[in-house]
Order: sequence, then C-alpha cells, then structure tokens
Amino acid sequence: MKNKAIALALLLTVVGCSESNEESAAEAEKEAMMEMEKAGDATAEGFEEAKEKAADAWDETKDSASNAYEDGKDMASDAYEEGKEKGADMMDAGAEKVREACIAMKKKTGGDESECDSKD
Repeated sequence: MKNKAIALALLLTVVGCSESNEESAAEAEKEAMMEMEKAGDATAEGFEEAKEKAADAWDETKDSASNAYEDGKDMASDAYEEGKEKGADMMDAGAEKVREACIAMKKKTGGDESECDSKD
C-alpha cells in the first residue's frame, strides 16, 4: 500500500507537471504571437513613415528643380535683354565713330559734312 501511495503521488506529480508545462508552453506561444504581432505593426508603421518621407522628399526635389528651371529661364531672359541692349549701344557707338570719321574726311577733302548725318 505504501508503494501504491508513492506511485500514485509520483503519477500525480508527473501529470500535474506535464499539464503545467503544457499551460506554460501555450502561454509562451500566445505571448510570442503577441510580440510578433506588435513587431509586424511596428514594421508596417515604419514602412508607411518611410513611404511618406520619400514622397515628401520627392515633392521637395521636384519643387526645387522647377524653381531652379524657372530661375534659369529668368536669368537667361535677363542676360538676353542685357546683351541686346549692349549690342544696340555698340551699334550706336559704331555709327557715331563712322559719322565722326566721315566728318573728318569731308573736312580734309572740302566735302559737305551734312552728307555724314544718318538718313534714317
């Protein structure tokens, strides 16, 4: 009887431990699943934030490129106008030099200086 009681006690201990181990394993699996779900959520949030930042960076790049293009057009237009004005000034100065040379020649040759005035 004593041996039967010891055997029964051992059996209850083993069965109780295995049930406890099964409960612990199930609990650990449940916790692991919850942690994996949290990690998945964090990964999804990080991915969404990265997408938003990339989209914002792309928009800023496009805006900067567009602004640089517009600035370049403005600078080119300004340079063209300035070049056109300088060209006109040089043409006027050249015409004045030709007029002065004509007058000088007419004085030497006794010609009519009024012929040197431009006939627009």
